Amino acid sequence: MIGSASLKVVDERVLYDAMTKDMYARINMRMPKILSDVKPKVSKILLQSLSNSTTVQSLMSGKLKEDFGLFGNVVNVTVTEICKIISENIKIRATPSTKSLIILNTTLEILPSQNYTKIIKAAGGSFPSRGGNVDWLEWILTRGTQVVVGDHWLFPFARGRTRSGGSSVMKEIEKTVRDPFRVDPNFAGTLEDNFITRAIQSSSDDILSELAISIDRGLK
Repeated sequence: MIGSASLKVVDERVLYDAMTKDMYARINMRMPKILSDVKPKVSKILLQSLSNSTTVQSLMSGKLKEDFGLFGNVVNVTVTEICKIISENIKIRATPSTKSLIILNTTLEILPSQNYTKIIKAAGGSFPSRGGNVDWLEWILTRGTQVVVGDHWLFPFARGRTRSGGSSVMKEIEKTVRDPFRVDPNFAGTLEDNFITRAIQSSSDDILSELAISIDRGLK
């Protein structure tokens, strides 16, 4: 005689809690692998998004390039470094879900506020003022339309070759009242809203999609 047996789960919550604990443990155990897989993907997505930014395009070949006297490949180097810093410092956090049919919530943290210091130090250029060197990246990212150099104005009719190859240079404000130099409002940014935060927001769906793929791959 062949016997048979069956198991009936009376309390579905017990099974749900066990599944949650198991998945939570597996994700945390394999988090280094997941991070290693997703970081270069995030960097690539951000590089593309930043390259499409009107601010970056202006820094490379437009008004901001002339305004700040940028030259060479300083912008390309800086944007690449920005992507590297952001992707290397992303954090993934998994927490048990309180909603039915969802076992875990996964959160991807990009660009904590303390990382701005690292990003600003990545700037490849600055320009002199009486108060010392001013980092162009810091002003574009954090200072909005505050005056950058109070004793100079942007003279748009320079003769000869300028550092950026354009026609604008800094000139000291003397007798005539001038508007001191500040970032063009079309490109000015603050800590909460700048060309980096906008690039992240515009590519968030692509980033989250790659995160899901990396988690799925990491759990296999």
